[in-house]
Amino acid sequence: MYERLGASFKVENWWPAESEFEIMIGAILTQQTTWENVEKVMTDLKANGLLDVDSLVRIDNDTLEEIVMPAGFYRQKASRIKGLAEYIKVHYDSNPLAIMNRPLEEARRELLSIRGIGEETADSMLLFAGHKPKFVAASYVSRILKRTGILDSEDYDEIQRYVESIVPPKPEIYAKFYALLIQLAKTHCKARPICGGCPLERECAFSVRKGE
Repeated sequence: MYERLGASFKVENWWPAESEFEIMIGAILTQQTTWENVEKVMTDLKANGLLDVDSLVRIDNDTLEEIVMPAGFYRQKASRIKGLAEYIKVHYDSNPLAIMNRPLEEARRELLSIRGIGEETADSMLLFAGHKPKFVAASYVSRILKRTGILDSEDYDEIQRYVESIVPPKPEIYAKFYALLIQLAKTHCKARPICGGCPLERECAFSVRKGE
């Protein structure tokens, strides 16, 4: 699957960012929305000098909520972003890399202890900002694995354990594989699938059943 998708999609520089903290903020903003909406917010945050810990701690809530609004759930997301910045300032002297430099499971537990950061968000931060071998078992991944007949599960931990037991534990491979699966979900394996032209069409259990 990795090789087939890699031959069909180009996902280099899939998560563009100038800093690890920018990726961490993006991971919160992408909750329940599209990257297109997140891009506008990231551009506005950058234009207002708000992509560092101290600036986010200082900004008032109303201004931050207004900037975050295009990403949806703006009050919730603004609160989560500010909460993350405040946590890093208090515990790590405003250095977001310090938490990422901790051992993988320790860093994951700590991220999960911060309000508003769940498993998918924490793992996205660890993989793309921390460059740690932790696969992101997003709902898109569950959909693809289920339709192809590889794994019938919607349990985040089970999906993550399954992929990590098979795919070599290298951050660059996990990151590329995740990006490839998301690209497949956006182009073919949508909520209403478009099987024609899918790179996995001939092997996919769902597509084969459709053709019977």
